[in-house]
Amino acid sequence: MPAPLSACIVLYHCGDEVSQALRCIQNADLEVAVYLCDNSPEEITAEKLQWSFPGITVLPQSGNIGFGRANNAVLPHLKSKYHLIMNPDITFDPSLLGRMINYMEAHPSIAILTPRVLNTDGTEQFLPKKQIAVHYLLGGLFENFGGVFRRWREEFTLADLDVQFPMPVEFATGCFLLIKTSVFQQLGGFDPRFFLYQEDSDLSRRVLEQKLGSIVYHPDMVITHRWARENTRTFKGRMRQMRSVMKYFLKWGISW
Repeated sequence: MPAPLSACIVLYHCGDEVSQALRCIQNADLEVAVYLCDNSPEEITAEKLQWSFPGITVLPQSGNIGFGRANNAVLPHLKSKYHLIMNPDITFDPSLLGRMINYMEAHPSIAILTPRVLNTDGTEQFLPKKQIAVHYLLGGLFENFGGVFRRWREEFTLADLDVQFPMPVEFATGCFLLIKTSVFQQLGGFDPRFFLYQEDSDLSRRVLEQKLGSIVYHPDMVITHRWARENTRTFKGRMRQMRSVMKYFLKWGISW
């Protein structure tokens, strides 16, 4: 009988941190079919992980084909009811996956369940929960100046609200999202035109536009994300991010 949950992690020069993520899955209170999409086949990380975590399936790619396309490589293999997409730098309590599935089982109209995300020091990562728009992007770029920029950023991430109960949102972060497998398959996964950045914004929007279910943020479902934003601190990373934003606006139209 297929496992009720499948999970996919994309490997790209991630070192040993993925072992912690796999250990969290391994310690979960349910069976999980785990797939590693290897975007750095020149390394031996995947082979080492297969020895340490028997039962995982490695899907080697020709090279770095991008986050979205790598996650899509798992589509032909999926037989689960729910599918977890997560980064290699994620950790969580062993009970989390079971609780998330139980919540989705109790609320069948949900297509995607997205959690509260914490830094390693316990502070909150206020990630976007609304669709991207120009003023929200400006808020993210210039929030340190305060004023309207900070207000825009807080509105984008719901940091201006004291969210204590599950609520519908417009965006689910690609660092960790639980989606109905049937929905992920119906969408054909991520849009492969997005190499990195905004593929999760696009996926979230397609779920809502096609009325495949709701996206729910649950503040009691908590993960820790060792997030350094290193890619966006380099010129190359910023340019890649800007290209993804432009692709998003070309596809969906510019929204102020």
